[in-house]
Amino acid sequence: MQNSLPAQEPIPVTEDALAIGFKTLLIYLVILALPGYFINQLPLQNYGGLKGLIWFLYFMAVTLGYKNIRTFMVSLMKVEVFKKPGTYLWIFLTFMLPYVLLHLSLHFEVLLDKYYIFYFNNHMLHASSWRETIDVAVLTPISEEIIFRGILLTVLLKFVKPFWAVGITAILFGLVHPSEIWLFTILAGFLLTVMTYKTKSILPAMVAHSMWNLYMVQLFLFF
Repeated sequence: MQNSLPAQEPIPVTEDALAIGFKTLLIYLVILALPGYFINQLPLQNYGGLKGLIWFLYFMAVTLGYKNIRTFMVSLMKVEVFKKPGTYLWIFLTFMLPYVLLHLSLHFEVLLDKYYIFYFNNHMLHASSWRETIDVAVLTPISEEIIFRGILLTVLLKFVKPFWAVGITAILFGLVHPSEIWLFTILAGFLLTVMTYKTKSILPAMVAHSMWNLYMVQLFLFF
């Protein structure tokens, strides 16, 4: 990848986007983060997915209630991108590249945490409950794509070159997902970000993100 992506205008940096400056973004993230921390501390371990649902409802209430954010997000919800064959190619690549790399890494026992490989080889990994699956495969992709590929990427594009905006977004996405497969999270974050940059919509990223999460919590055990 060169130091700059094609000089087209892939993300619509309109007046709505210009209204989302650093101060606006900081206030929005603080409003999300502080209550989000306490939601995460709720003693609901026996109710898989419930904390995720509470967080999602709070997130959507803040996002829809914040006029600048709400108005801006409408410009990135472009359903018409699904009429273009290239959109489906991006979704396919965003799923298949991490899929192939993950299984090559498991086969050759490289790039992955040794405990993760051990659990996989000894059939100690288990599928999530249906409530956790809804949280991870439906609710999480919506909220994370709005934050990372919607707001963060667009704000960064106003201040740095596309190459850096895509890279920073992908790395931050990986850093907030500490796990045994962090390398694949960063790769997925990079692909999701480039796809959003190219398609001018966060909807394809939501679809691809949902497919990958569904695979990791349910279908990974079967193929």
